[in-house]
Amino acid sequence: MPERIMPGLGLRAFYDPGQRNWGTSVSEDLRRLSVLVQARALSRSIALPASGSAGDIYIVPEGAPSDAGALALWDGEPDAEAWVFLSPQPGWQVWIADEARHVRFTGAAWVEVPRPGIVPIRTLTATAHTLELTDLGSILETTGASSVTVTIPDEASVPFEIGTLINVTQIGAGVASVAAAPGVSLNGIAGGSVALDGQWSGVALTKRGADAWTVQGALAGAVA
Repeated sequence: MPERIMPGLGLRAFYDPGQRNWGTSVSEDLRRLSVLVQARALSRSIALPASGSAGDIYIVPEGAPSDAGALALWDGEPDAEAWVFLSPQPGWQVWIADEARHVRFTGAAWVEVPRPGIVPIRTLTATAHTLELTDLGSILETTGASSVTVTIPDEASVPFEIGTLINVTQIGAGVASVAAAPGVSLNGIAGGSVALDGQWSGVALTKRGADAWTVQGALAGAVA
């Protein structure tokens, strides 16, 4: 029976009797299992040190010159330890010790897992923002004096799940508007757009179907 990759963590199993290097393969798989069951890391923002201590696990920070986003674990034979890197798979969750929170890998980035009763607040400083997966479950605050447009992308570009909820609040004097990208309907109108009612007003955006969203809240007028 030939060796094959098992579902889930990608562990190898069903070796042929006497298969060459099976001991190394089993050890590598046990290390992966040890790391990923109840996975935890010291940090995802601290630059990876040149050397670590036994048991150290980090997520390599975004923007690192190499292995960005990978799980880095300090392991090896005594006096021959080195950083070992595991490429994350979509859906992996890791507890980050210095943030006291879980993060989840989307396939492109590590994002914060929403905590019950705690809603992340993100400040928008540009005059245009297209929703991204890191906005999931957040309140987006527009704070400038210039108008700001928040665009809902089509699901081929950003695969939000049905039931996604994102809030937009206009904090600054600049008018905040919500617009749907081509192919996306907003309150049943393809490519619709609407402005918020003014400073300190807010709306809730909910994905209710394939490329179909609703906007509810303090609106300046009907969706057009």
